[in-house]
Amino acid sequence: MIAKDLRINPLRTSLTALSMFIGIIALIAGVLVGTLGRDYLEAVNARLGGKSPTYSAIVDVPSSVNIQVVTALQERLAHFRPGIASAQYHLNDLAIWASSGDGNTEIRRVTIIIIDAERTRIMPAPIIEGTWLTGADEPATLETAVNESARQYVHDGTVALARTGNPQQVPARVNGVIADGTDTPTIYVNATTLQRYWPQAWEPDGLTILVHPNEGVDDQHAKTVLDDLLFDVGTGSISSWNRSDNADDYEQVIGFLQLGVTVTAILLLSVSAIGMINIGLAGIEQRSHELLIRRALGATRVSIAIQVIGSSVLLGLIIAFAAVLISAVLVWAIPWMMPADSPLEPPAYPYTAAMIAACASIVTSLVGSLAPAIKAIRLQPALALR
Repeated sequence: MIAKDLRINPLRTSLTALSMFIGIIALIAGVLVGTLGRDYLEAVNARLGGKSPTYSAIVDVPSSVNIQVVTALQERLAHFRPGIASAQYHLNDLAIWASSGDGNTEIRRVTIIIIDAERTRIMPAPIIEGTWLTGADEPATLETAVNESARQYVHDGTVALARTGNPQQVPARVNGVIADGTDTPTIYVNATTLQRYWPQAWEPDGLTILVHPNEGVDDQHAKTVLDDLLFDVGTGSISSWNRSDNADDYEQVIGFLQLGVTVTAILLLSVSAIGMINIGLAGIEQRSHELLIRRALGATRVSIAIQVIGSSVLLGLIIAFAAVLISAVLVWAIPWMMPADSPLEPPAYPYTAAMIAACASIVTSLVGSLAPAIKAIRLQPALALR
């Protein structure tokens, strides 16, 4: 009887289903948008300042550091147990040969960062084309990667590196193009290959090591382990240790975003419940004669209440299943719509939000059908005889 009750008035059932469907989809979408918004802020800031938390260790490194030391440091940092660590060397006189406006080539200063392959694990940058730098496992040639703005300096898969005031051009292979979140032309040079294949340019005047500790690891413990590592490989010691990510700039924004999503979800469910109550009360007005006849024939108030509430709950279950299924398909399709340079990872389906939405659908059905059920059981059977 409960199932048949849904077919008595198709229009009423359709309006109720539509109201519930919109409420559930809006709840899942609100949570997903909030999650994507938080992830986007975190990803954008991670590209520029590192994953939260990221610490910068400034190391005074002598220019006489040789390839054995660089390779040993790179290998040790690749297996840094307290977290992820990446070395960035400071070389101030590197530049590139690039075309000038009159068609000639000249030395041009652009941002050149001398790093290892671990950097993108701390400051993630989506690969737009090609690959990232290789590790310290004997790369075949001097290699680089460029961002989108520096793509203009790539010719035949290479860039021409130079030193300020020196006409010598050294070709360097470009492994790939990355989206690092900056508009400044930037070229990333593999530190190991630079020291091995162009030792004349290897005159570092400093070293910065970026450290992203594992969850639950104290930053002072990570600093101590790093200091011991530097001492073992003979690279000096830490002179400065500071947090360098931009978490303080966006954590408050994320808090407001999550609060706004929560309030919006509650309001959407409230609107859905109110819509169900209105539709349910209108349905009782239309079906009052039918319900009165049932009461006159001996139906109890409990059976009347079960019929009214049961039909709403059954409809809620059906709509919840349909909404969760459709939302899962939409979330599955999101990665196909994301651009290649998006800082976001493909989002995972918000199972928790879906479970909350399904439960909210049942609760909304109960709340929305409670008032109509009370009105139905208060109908007097004697009115059916009039």
